Amino acid sequence: MKKFSILAAVTLLFVSVSVTNAAENSTAAGFHFLRTFPGARPSAMSGAFVSFSGDIHSIYFNPAGLAEIKGRVASASYLNHVLDFQSGFAAYSQSFKNWGQFAVSVNYMDYGEFDETDINGNQLGKFNAGSYYLTTSLGRRLTKNLLIGASAKFIHSTIDKYSASAVAMDLGMIYHVPFIQDFNFGVGVFNLGTAVSAFIDSKDALPLNVVVGFSKKLAHLPLEYSISANKYIDDDVQLNVGGEFTLAQNVWLRLGYSSYGKNQKVGATGDQFAGLSLGLGMLWRSYQFDYSLSSYGAIGYLNRVSFSYRF
Repeated sequence: MKKFSILAAVTLLFVSVSVTNAAENSTAAGFHFLRTFPGARPSAMSGAFVSFSGDIHSIYFNPAGLAEIKGRVASASYLNHVLDFQSGFAAYSQSFKNWGQFAVSVNYMDYGEFDETDINGNQLGKFNAGSYYLTTSLGRRLTKNLLIGASAKFIHSTIDKYSASAVAMDLGMIYHVPFIQDFNFGVGVFNLGTAVSAFIDSKDALPLNVVVGFSKKLAHLPLEYSISANKYIDDDVQLNVGGEFTLAQNVWLRLGYSSYGKNQKVGATGDQFAGLSLGLGMLWRSYQFDYSLSSYGAIGYLNRVSFSYRF
């Protein structure tokens, strides 16, 4: 209990400092691709994943969740973004005795090829743009019910011949509440860091994000639901709700909604679905396949596919 009290105090301190900084900083943050979810399972639940554990995508959503992964896991995901942007995620995790569960991952976003023009609109040629970040994470069980985790990230973006880099860390905690059956609480601070180089002169701020949430598995229905709230440094508080239904043994249906969808409504056909997501997951032996579809309203849909293998 003493360890939990100390950790809770430290976590609350980080959250308080982060929220204060976010409130005082009105500058729009850069490195926007850091806000893109990896993984079909958590994306189908609209990112309401901060209190889930045992999934390799916890590298992004809460590194504390890595602590309950069993054995070794490798995973890869592909995202077909709007405007034909392409994104991918690959990760590997294994346990180290007396340390916890380590994981490494790489995320990339390819924005494709663009026309280069002069001030008068005359075409000069073509150029490319893209981003990636590398993550190293550790999740550890501190007590029977308390998991903690941390990640270190190197971030890099390029636009033609220009580039910018940053370093950051994520901190997370998950607590399995002992007096409420199958109830989990999660909290995390993400993208806590700084830019080390700029595209030209001014360094972009990182999209600092504070997330708090909980999940509960129902006793008499095959459903686990999750609710989380997050606050980016330059945006309003967002509410994310997700649910995972067990349709049959090793087959799941997932649904989600993000309040961010209201910002994607422009009064056009398809707006009524903005913020909604759904997906399907299947496990066969050591192989897991997941798919998700997320609506950006009239802008379009995001398709994600994930494949994982447990050694």
